[in-house]
Amino acid sequence: MKIIFIFISYLFSLTVISLESCPVNPEEKWHNCEGSYQYPTGETYSGEWQNNLFHGNGIFLYENGDRYVGNFKNDLHHGQGTYQYKNGDLYVGEWAEGKRNGKGSYAHSVGDWETDLYVGDFKNDQKNGYGIYTYTDGVRYIGEFKNDLKDGLGKYIFLNATTQSLECAKDKCVEKD
Repeated sequence: MKIIFIFISYLFSLTVISLESCPVNPEEKWHNCEGSYQYPTGETYSGEWQNNLFHGNGIFLYENGDRYVGNFKNDLHHGQGTYQYKNGDLYVGEWAEGKRNGKGSYAHSVGDWETDLYVGDFKNDQKNGYGIYTYTDGVRYIGEFKNDLKDGLGKYIFLNATTQSLECAKDKCVEKD
C-alpha cells in the first residue's frame, strides 16, 4: 500500500510543478498557487490552492490517519480521488462535493487478512445503482443497490459457477423464479 501512495504522490508532483509556490506567510492570499499547510491539529494539505481554498490536485492527511489523494474543488473532494482509511479500507473513484458519487471501487476490511470488494455506482456517499459485491469467500452478488443495501434485482454467483436470481429489498433477498 505504501508503494501505491508513493507512486501516486510522485505522479501528483509531476502535475503541480507548473504552478507558482504559495506565499510563505499563510496570512496572505493563496490563489492559483501550490503549497503545503499544516493545521494546529496536525492535519496537512499539500497541493493546489485557489482563493485560499483547496482547489485542483492535492493530498490531505487527516489527524486520525486517513488520507486522500486526488482532486479538490472549493475545499471538498471533487473529481477523481483515492481515500485510504486508517483501518485499511480503500475507496478509488469519483467524488462530488465531498461525497463518493459516480463510479468507484471500495475495498472493505472484514478481518486481518480478509477484504470484501464493491465495484459500481455511488451516490451521496453510499452504494446506489448497479454494482458487484465480492465477498471474502469469492461469492459475488451482482445487482442493484440503494442506500448501501442490496435493493432490486440481482444474483449470486457461487464458486462452483451456479447462480441464484434474487429480488432484494433493504438487504433482505428472496430467490426469484
